[in-house]
Amino acid sequence: MAIIIPGIIGFLLSLSGEGDLLILMAVFGATISYVLMMMSYIKLKLSRPNLARPYKAPGGIVTASIELVLAAIAVVAGFLVDPKVWLMAAAIYVALILYFLLYSRHHLVAGTPEEEFVRIEAAEKELK
Repeated sequence: MAIIIPGIIGFLLSLSGEGDLLILMAVFGATISYVLMMMSYIKLKLSRPNLARPYKAPGGIVTASIELVLAAIAVVAGFLVDPKVWLMAAAIYVALILYFLLYSRHHLVAGTPEEEFVRIEAAEKELK
């Protein structure tokens, strides 16, 4: 479903014949995602500074802060290019977020891959 739904949405939007709309919507999604990632990184570094991490980002919070500012500028710059496109993209994202909040999160499929691996490992130990 994670591939099918966006594929259907992308296909339907491609029928509009406005390629620039699709590109700007993709850029909007990427820059919003990047802003959220940088905010999450900074929050985690501040709230849990001693947490063991498998990878340390070069520059730490300073670099992440610079990247956050640049990504925020990219989001704002998108509104200067064509506010209609950004507002349409934002409306689609808001609609999908509302769908998740109101319906989908209450009907999540139990069992992440990690949980399945633990169950398989436990079952293998029982067989031995």
